[in-house]
Amino acid sequence: MGKRKLFYGWWIVAAGVLIMSIPYPLITTNWGLYVKPVTKSMGFSRSEFGFISTIIYGVTVFLSPYLGKWLAQKNTQLIQAVSIVGLATSYASFSLGQNIIHFYISAVFMGVFSIGAIALPISIVLTNWFVKKRGLALSIALAGSGVGGAIISPIMTRVIQNYGWRISYLIFGAAMLIIALPMVLVMKKSPEEMGLKAYGADEAVSVVEKAAKPKVEYNLTLKEARKNNFFWIYLFGIFALSFVSFGSLSQFAAFVADHHGAAFAASILSIFLIIVTLGKISLGWIYDKFGTKIGTLYICIVFALSFVCMLYPNSKPLMYITAILYGLGICTGTVCPPVITSSMFGTKYYGEIYGYVNLSVYLGAAISVPALAAIYDKTGSYQSAWLLCIVLTFLSLISLLYSDLKSMAMKRN
Repeated sequence: MGKRKLFYGWWIVAAGVLIMSIPYPLITTNWGLYVKPVTKSMGFSRSEFGFISTIIYGVTVFLSPYLGKWLAQKNTQLIQAVSIVGLATSYASFSLGQNIIHFYISAVFMGVFSIGAIALPISIVLTNWFVKKRGLALSIALAGSGVGGAIISPIMTRVIQNYGWRISYLIFGAAMLIIALPMVLVMKKSPEEMGLKAYGADEAVSVVEKAAKPKVEYNLTLKEARKNNFFWIYLFGIFALSFVSFGSLSQFAAFVADHHGAAFAASILSIFLIIVTLGKISLGWIYDKFGTKIGTLYICIVFALSFVCMLYPNSKPLMYITAILYGLGICTGTVCPPVITSSMFGTKYYGEIYGYVNLSVYLGAAISVPALAAIYDKTGSYQSAWLLCIVLTFLSLISLLYSDLKSMAMKRN
Protein backbone atom coordinates (compact mmCIF):
# COMPACT_ATOMS: atom_id res chain seq x y z
CA MET A 1 0.00 0.00 0.00
CA GLY A 2 1.18 3.50 -0.75
CA LYS A 3 1.64 6.19 1.80
CA ARG A 4 -1.51 7.82 3.05
CA LYS A 5 -1.90 11.28 1.56
CA LEU A 6 -1.90 14.20 3.98
CA PHE A 7 -5.42 15.57 4.43
CA TYR A 8 -5.67 18.84 2.49
CA GLY A 9 -7.21 20.62 5.46
CA TRP A 10 -3.82 20.58 7.18
CA TRP A 11 -2.34 22.53 4.26
CA ILE A 12 -5.05 25.13 4.87
CA VAL A 13 -4.00 25.19 8.53
CA ALA A 14 -0.39 25.84 7.41
CA ALA A 15 -1.56 28.63 5.09
CA GLY A 16 -3.57 30.08 7.97
CA VAL A 17 -0.43 30.12 10.13
CA LEU A 18 1.43 32.19 7.53
CA ILE A 19 -1.49 34.57 6.95
CA MET A 20 -1.83 35.12 10.70
CA SER A 21 1.93 35.50 11.16
CA ILE A 22 2.22 38.89 9.48
CA PRO A 23 -0.98 41.00 9.22
CA TYR A 24 -2.47 40.10 12.61
CA PRO A 25 0.49 40.97 14.90
CA LEU A 26 1.22 44.08 12.86
CA ILE A 27 -2.18 45.59 13.67
CA THR A 28 -2.47 44.20 17.21
CA THR A 29 0.50 42.97 19.26
CA ASN A 30 3.32 44.83 17.54
CA TRP A 31 1.25 47.95 16.96
CA GLY A 32 2.17 48.94 20.51
CA LEU A 33 5.81 49.36 19.43
CA TYR A 34 4.75 52.47 17.50
CA VAL A 35 3.12 54.17 20.49
CA LYS A 36 6.19 55.88 21.96
CA PRO A 37 8.12 56.77 18.77
CA VAL A 38 5.09 58.07 16.85
CA THR A 39 3.61 60.08 19.73
CA LYS A 40 7.02 61.56 20.54
CA SER A 41 7.75 62.42 16.91
CA MET A 42 4.30 63.78 16.01
CA GLY A 43 3.32 65.28 19.36
CA PHE A 44 0.21 63.12 19.75
CA SER A 45 -1.10 61.98 23.13
CA ARG A 46 -1.41 58.25 23.66
CA SER A 47 -5.17 58.48 23.68
CA GLU A 48 -5.09 60.31 20.31
CA PHE A 49 -2.88 57.59 18.88
CA GLY A 50 -5.07 54.94 20.55
CA PHE A 51 -8.06 56.33 18.67
CA ILE A 52 -6.50 54.93 15.48
CA SER A 53 -7.28 51.45 16.77
CA THR A 54 -10.78 52.59 17.71
CA ILE A 55 -11.40 53.64 14.12
CA ILE A 56 -10.01 50.35 12.76
CA TYR A 57 -12.13 48.26 15.09
CA GLY A 58 -15.13 50.59 14.80
CA VAL A 59 -15.27 50.11 11.03
CA THR A 60 -14.94 46.37 11.62
CA VAL A 61 -17.94 46.46 13.97
CA PHE A 62 -20.23 47.81 11.25
CA LEU A 63 -18.97 45.58 8.44
CA SER A 64 -18.51 42.25 10.27
CA PRO A 65 -22.12 40.98 9.94
CA TYR A 66 -22.01 41.62 6.19
CA LEU A 67 -18.51 40.20 5.67
CA GLY A 68 -19.34 37.09 7.65
CA LYS A 69 -22.28 36.42 5.34
CA TRP A 70 -20.37 37.29 2.16
CA LEU A 71 -17.40 35.11 3.08
CA ALA A 72 -19.73 32.20 3.82
CA GLN A 73 -21.79 32.55 0.63
CA LYS A 74 -19.54 34.09 -2.04
CA ASN A 75 -15.99 33.71 -3.40
CA THR A 76 -13.99 33.56 -0.17
CA GLN A 77 -10.60 33.48 -1.86
CA LEU A 78 -11.27 36.55 -4.00
CA ILE A 79 -12.59 38.56 -1.05
CA GLN A 80 -9.58 37.57 1.07
CA ALA A 81 -7.06 38.38 -1.69
CA VAL A 82 -8.52 41.86 -2.30
CA SER A 83 -8.63 42.45 1.46
CA ILE A 84 -4.97 41.54 1.96
CA VAL A 85 -3.85 43.89 -0.84
CA GLY A 86 -5.99 46.68 0.62
CA LEU A 87 -4.76 46.04 4.16
CA ALA A 88 -1.09 46.08 3.14
CA THR A 89 -1.55 49.32 1.18
CA SER A 90 -3.43 50.97 4.04
CA TYR A 91 -0.74 49.92 6.55
CA ALA A 92 2.05 51.32 4.35
CA SER A 93 0.13 54.60 3.96
CA PHE A 94 0.79 55.44 7.64
CA SER A 95 4.34 56.27 6.54
CA LEU A 96 2.96 59.33 4.72
CA GLY A 97 1.03 60.74 7.70
CA GLN A 98 1.69 64.42 8.45
CA ASN A 99 -0.99 64.95 11.07
CA ILE A 100 -3.46 62.95 13.14
CA ILE A 101 -6.21 63.27 10.50
CA HIS A 102 -4.01 61.49 7.96
CA PHE A 103 -3.54 58.65 10.44
CA TYR A 104 -7.28 58.43 11.01
CA ILE A 105 -8.00 58.26 7.26
CA SER A 106 -5.53 55.38 6.87
CA ALA A 107 -7.18 53.70 9.85
CA VAL A 108 -10.58 53.74 8.12
CA PHE A 109 -9.20 51.82 5.15
CA MET A 110 -7.31 49.43 7.41
CA GLY A 111 -10.55 48.68 9.22
CA VAL A 112 -12.41 48.03 5.96
CA PHE A 113 -9.84 45.56 4.65
CA SER A 114 -8.78 43.87 7.91
CA ILE A 115 -12.08 42.00 8.33
CA GLY A 116 -11.84 39.96 5.16
CA ALA A 117 -8.07 39.48 5.30
CA ILE A 118 -7.19 37.58 8.44
CA ALA A 119 -9.00 35.69 11.21
CA LEU A 120 -12.61 35.75 9.94
CA PRO A 121 -12.01 33.92 6.62
CA ILE A 122 -9.58 31.52 8.29
CA SER A 123 -12.10 30.54 10.97
CA ILE A 124 -14.93 30.14 8.44
CA VAL A 125 -12.87 27.99 6.07
CA LEU A 126 -11.38 25.76 8.78
CA THR A 127 -14.79 25.24 10.39
CA ASN A 128 -15.90 23.83 7.03
CA TRP A 129 -12.88 21.54 6.75
CA PHE A 130 -12.79 20.01 10.25
CA VAL A 131 -15.35 18.10 12.30
CA LYS A 132 -12.82 16.21 14.40
CA LYS A 133 -9.92 18.23 15.87
CA ARG A 134 -11.57 21.50 14.89
CA GLY A 135 -10.35 23.27 18.02
CA LEU A 136 -6.79 22.09 17.40
CA ALA A 137 -6.87 23.07 13.72
CA LEU A 138 -8.20 26.55 14.50
CA SER A 139 -5.77 27.12 17.34
CA ILE A 140 -2.73 26.04 15.29
CA ALA A 141 -3.71 28.39 12.45
CA LEU A 142 -4.41 31.27 14.81
CA ALA A 143 -1.14 30.58 16.64
CA GLY A 144 0.66 31.98 13.62
CA SER A 145 0.18 35.44 15.13
CA GLY A 146 2.41 34.45 18.05
CA VAL A 147 5.16 33.05 15.85
CA GLY A 148 5.08 36.00 13.50
CA GLY A 149 4.84 38.54 16.29
CA ALA A 150 7.84 37.04 18.11
CA ILE A 151 9.94 37.27 14.96
CA ILE A 152 8.69 40.72 14.01
CA SER A 153 9.12 42.33 17.44
CA PRO A 154 12.94 42.61 17.61
CA ILE A 155 13.18 43.33 13.87
CA MET A 156 10.61 46.12 14.05
CA THR A 157 12.29 47.58 17.13
CA ARG A 158 15.62 47.79 15.27
CA VAL A 159 14.04 49.17 12.11
CA ILE A 160 12.26 51.91 14.08
CA GLN A 161 15.43 52.76 16.04
CA ASN A 162 17.74 52.76 13.00
CA TYR A 163 15.51 53.97 10.16
CA GLY A 164 12.43 55.47 11.80
CA TRP A 165 8.82 54.48 12.14
CA ARG A 166 7.89 55.67 8.63
CA ILE A 167 10.24 53.19 6.97
CA SER A 168 8.93 50.49 9.32
CA TYR A 169 5.38 50.97 8.04
CA LEU A 170 6.61 50.59 4.43
CA ILE A 171 8.72 47.50 5.09
CA PHE A 172 6.07 45.58 6.99
CA GLY A 173 3.30 46.64 4.62
CA ALA A 174 5.32 45.02 1.84
CA ALA A 175 5.86 41.93 4.01
CA MET A 176 2.09 41.45 4.25
CA LEU A 177 1.83 41.18 0.48
CA ILE A 178 4.88 38.96 -0.02
CA ILE A 179 3.97 36.41 2.66
CA ALA A 180 0.20 36.46 3.11
CA LEU A 181 -1.16 36.99 -0.41
CA PRO A 182 0.18 33.78 -2.02
CA MET A 183 -1.35 31.72 0.79
CA VAL A 184 -4.85 32.66 -0.33
CA LEU A 185 -4.46 30.20 -3.22
CA VAL A 186 -4.41 27.36 -0.67
CA MET A 187 -7.55 28.54 1.17
CA LYS A 188 -10.18 26.40 -0.57
CA LYS A 189 -13.56 27.24 0.88
CA SER A 190 -14.85 23.71 1.55
CA PRO A 191 -13.78 20.08 1.07
CA GLU A 192 -16.66 19.54 -1.36
CA GLU A 193 -14.90 21.84 -3.85
CA MET A 194 -12.14 19.22 -4.08
CA GLY A 195 -14.36 16.15 -3.87
CA LEU A 196 -13.38 15.56 -0.26
CA LYS A 197 -15.13 15.33 3.10
CA ALA A 198 -14.40 17.30 6.27
CA TYR A 199 -11.83 15.76 8.60
CA GLY A 200 -13.62 13.32 10.95
CA ALA A 201 -16.91 13.47 9.01
CA ASP A 202 -16.97 9.71 8.42
CA GLU A 203 -16.28 9.03 12.10
CA ALA A 204 -19.14 11.35 13.09
CA VAL A 205 -21.52 9.52 10.76
CA SER A 206 -20.37 6.17 12.18
CA VAL A 207 -21.04 7.33 15.74
CA VAL A 208 -24.49 8.54 14.74
CA GLU A 209 -25.35 5.25 13.06
CA LYS A 210 -24.27 3.21 16.08
CA ALA A 211 -25.96 5.39 18.69
CA ALA A 212 -29.21 4.22 20.25
CA LYS A 213 -30.45 7.78 19.86
CA PRO A 214 -28.92 9.27 16.73
CA LYS A 215 -27.17 12.55 17.42
CA VAL A 216 -27.70 15.30 14.91
CA GLU A 217 -25.49 18.39 14.92
CA TYR A 218 -27.25 21.24 16.66
CA ASN A 219 -27.54 24.11 14.19
CA LEU A 220 -29.22 27.36 15.17
CA THR A 221 -30.04 29.96 12.53
CA LEU A 222 -29.14 33.58 13.20
CA LYS A 223 -32.84 34.44 13.42
CA GLU A 224 -33.42 31.71 16.02
CA ALA A 225 -30.30 32.68 17.96
CA ARG A 226 -31.37 36.32 18.25
CA LYS A 227 -34.59 35.23 19.96
CA ASN A 228 -32.67 33.57 22.82
CA ASN A 229 -31.36 35.57 25.77
CA PHE A 230 -28.25 33.42 26.09
CA PHE A 231 -27.13 34.54 22.61
CA TRP A 232 -26.97 38.16 23.76
CA ILE A 233 -25.32 37.20 27.05
CA TYR A 234 -22.79 35.23 25.03
CA LEU A 235 -22.10 38.28 22.86
CA PHE A 236 -21.55 40.37 26.00
CA GLY A 237 -19.09 37.78 27.28
CA ILE A 238 -17.18 37.92 24.00
CA PHE A 239 -17.32 41.74 24.07
CA ALA A 240 -15.88 41.88 27.61
CA LEU A 241 -13.16 39.36 26.80
CA SER A 242 -12.23 41.26 23.65
CA PHE A 243 -12.22 44.57 25.55
CA VAL A 244 -9.63 43.12 27.89
CA SER A 245 -7.60 41.32 25.20
CA PHE A 246 -7.31 44.06 22.58
CA GLY A 247 -7.17 46.96 25.02
CA SER A 248 -4.37 45.49 27.11
CA LEU A 249 -2.49 44.23 24.06
CA SER A 250 -2.36 47.71 22.53
CA GLN A 251 -0.67 49.05 25.67
CA PHE A 252 1.44 46.09 26.81
CA ALA A 253 4.68 46.99 25.02
CA ALA A 254 4.45 50.64 26.10
CA PHE A 255 3.61 49.54 29.67
CA VAL A 256 6.79 47.44 29.95
CA ALA A 257 8.91 50.07 28.18
CA ASP A 258 7.73 52.76 30.63
CA HIS A 259 9.26 50.84 33.52
CA HIS A 260 12.22 49.01 31.96
CA GLY A 261 13.07 50.58 28.58
CA ALA A 262 12.42 49.68 24.92
CA ALA A 263 15.05 46.91 24.67
CA PHE A 264 13.68 45.01 27.68
CA ALA A 265 10.13 45.56 26.42
CA ALA A 266 11.07 44.01 23.06
CA SER A 267 12.58 40.95 24.77
CA ILE A 268 9.50 40.53 27.00
CA LEU A 269 7.28 40.89 23.95
CA SER A 270 9.21 38.15 22.14
CA ILE A 271 8.88 35.78 25.11
CA PHE A 272 5.20 36.62 25.39
CA LEU A 273 4.64 35.89 21.70
CA ILE A 274 6.41 32.54 21.86
CA ILE A 275 4.14 31.61 24.77
CA VAL A 276 1.15 32.81 22.73
CA THR A 277 1.99 30.21 20.09
CA LEU A 278 2.15 27.39 22.61
CA GLY A 279 -0.87 28.76 24.46
CA LYS A 280 -3.13 28.81 21.40
CA ILE A 281 -2.25 25.26 20.40
CA SER A 282 -2.67 23.97 23.95
CA LEU A 283 -5.98 25.81 24.38
CA GLY A 284 -7.33 24.22 21.20
CA TRP A 285 -6.29 20.80 22.53
CA ILE A 286 -7.93 21.52 25.89
CA TYR A 287 -11.18 22.55 24.17
CA ASP A 288 -11.17 19.36 22.07
CA LYS A 289 -10.28 17.14 25.04
CA PHE A 290 -12.26 18.64 27.93
CA GLY A 291 -14.93 20.79 26.30
CA THR A 292 -15.65 24.49 26.15
CA LYS A 293 -16.61 24.98 29.81
CA ILE A 294 -13.35 23.61 31.24
CA GLY A 295 -11.29 25.35 28.57
CA THR A 296 -12.92 28.73 29.17
CA LEU A 297 -12.64 28.41 32.96
CA TYR A 298 -8.93 27.60 32.71
CA ILE A 299 -8.00 30.37 30.28
CA CYS A 300 -9.96 33.14 32.02
CA ILE A 301 -8.37 32.38 35.40
CA VAL A 302 -4.88 32.43 33.87
CA PHE A 303 -5.67 35.69 32.08
CA ALA A 304 -6.88 37.36 35.29
CA LEU A 305 -3.71 36.25 37.11
CA SER A 306 -1.56 37.95 34.46
CA PHE A 307 -3.16 41.30 35.28
CA VAL A 308 -2.59 40.72 38.98
CA CYS A 309 1.12 40.45 38.15
CA MET A 310 0.95 43.67 36.12
CA LEU A 311 -0.09 45.53 39.25
CA TYR A 312 3.57 45.16 40.37
CA PRO A 313 5.48 46.39 37.27
CA ASN A 314 8.80 47.39 38.83
CA SER A 315 9.99 43.81 39.34
CA LYS A 316 11.85 42.47 36.30
CA PRO A 317 11.53 38.81 37.41
CA LEU A 318 7.76 39.28 37.79
CA MET A 319 7.63 40.69 34.25
CA TYR A 320 8.91 37.35 32.95
CA ILE A 321 6.12 35.57 34.84
CA THR A 322 3.69 38.14 33.46
CA ALA A 323 4.88 37.39 29.92
CA ILE A 324 4.12 33.69 30.43
CA LEU A 325 0.69 34.13 32.03
CA TYR A 326 -0.31 36.93 29.66
CA GLY A 327 0.92 34.93 26.68
CA LEU A 328 -1.35 32.06 27.68
CA GLY A 329 -4.30 34.27 28.62
CA ILE A 330 -4.33 36.51 25.56
CA CYS A 331 -5.35 33.46 23.51
CA THR A 332 -8.90 34.23 24.66
CA GLY A 333 -9.17 36.96 22.04
CA THR A 334 -8.54 34.70 19.03
CA VAL A 335 -9.21 31.06 19.99
CA CYS A 336 -12.27 31.35 22.23
CA PRO A 337 -14.74 33.09 19.86
CA PRO A 338 -14.53 30.68 16.88
CA VAL A 339 -14.27 27.50 18.95
CA ILE A 340 -17.08 28.32 21.39
CA THR A 341 -19.33 29.67 18.62
CA SER A 342 -19.11 26.50 16.52
CA SER A 343 -19.67 24.37 19.63
CA MET A 344 -22.73 26.33 20.77
CA PHE A 345 -24.44 27.09 17.48
CA GLY A 346 -23.18 24.45 15.03
CA THR A 347 -21.52 24.87 11.64
CA LYS A 348 -24.39 25.17 9.16
CA TYR A 349 -25.03 28.88 9.82
CA TYR A 350 -21.63 29.56 11.34
CA GLY A 351 -20.64 32.34 8.91
CA GLU A 352 -23.77 34.41 9.56
CA ILE A 353 -23.65 33.96 13.34
CA TYR A 354 -19.91 34.51 13.54
CA GLY A 355 -20.35 37.84 11.77
CA TYR A 356 -22.21 39.03 14.88
CA VAL A 357 -19.66 37.43 17.18
CA ASN A 358 -16.92 39.24 15.25
CA LEU A 359 -18.90 42.45 15.70
CA SER A 360 -18.76 41.93 19.48
CA VAL A 361 -15.04 41.18 19.28
CA TYR A 362 -14.22 44.41 17.50
CA LEU A 363 -16.71 46.52 19.41
CA GLY A 364 -14.80 45.53 22.54
CA ALA A 365 -11.55 46.34 20.77
CA ALA A 366 -12.81 49.69 19.48
CA ILE A 367 -13.87 50.90 22.92
CA SER A 368 -11.04 49.42 24.95
CA VAL A 369 -7.96 50.77 23.19
CA PRO A 370 -8.71 54.49 23.71
CA ALA A 371 -10.30 53.75 27.10
CA LEU A 372 -7.13 52.20 28.54
CA ALA A 373 -4.97 54.86 26.87
CA ALA A 374 -7.17 57.57 28.39
CA ILE A 375 -6.79 55.99 31.84
CA TYR A 376 -3.02 56.25 31.39
CA ASP A 377 -3.19 59.85 30.13
CA LYS A 378 -5.33 60.87 33.10
CA THR A 379 -3.53 58.98 35.87
CA GLY A 380 -0.02 58.48 34.48
CA SER A 381 -0.33 54.78 35.29
CA TYR A 382 -1.97 51.59 34.04
CA GLN A 383 -2.95 50.39 37.54
CA SER A 384 -6.64 51.26 37.22
CA ALA A 385 -6.72 49.82 33.70
CA TRP A 386 -5.41 46.44 34.90
CA LEU A 387 -7.94 46.36 37.76
CA LEU A 388 -10.71 46.99 35.23
CA CYS A 389 -9.36 44.13 33.10
CA ILE A 390 -9.51 41.73 36.07
CA VAL A 391 -13.16 42.59 36.76
CA LEU A 392 -14.18 42.28 33.10
CA THR A 393 -12.38 38.95 32.70
CA PHE A 394 -14.44 37.41 35.48
CA LEU A 395 -17.67 38.96 34.16
CA SER A 396 -16.87 37.44 30.78
CA LEU A 397 -16.21 34.04 32.35
CA ILE A 398 -19.61 34.08 34.09
CA SER A 399 -21.38 35.14 30.88
CA LEU A 400 -19.71 32.50 28.70
CA LEU A 401 -20.31 29.66 31.17
CA TYR A 402 -23.96 30.66 31.59
CA SER A 403 -24.50 30.81 27.82
CA ASP A 404 -22.82 27.45 27.34
CA LEU A 405 -25.05 25.83 29.96
CA LYS A 406 -28.20 27.33 28.43
CA SER A 407 -27.10 26.17 24.98
CA MET A 408 -26.57 22.63 26.27
CA ALA A 409 -30.01 22.66 27.87
CA MET A 410 -31.58 23.68 24.53
CA LYS A 411 -29.74 20.87 22.73
CA ARG A 412 -31.11 18.29 25.15
CA ASN A 413 -34.67 19.57 24.51
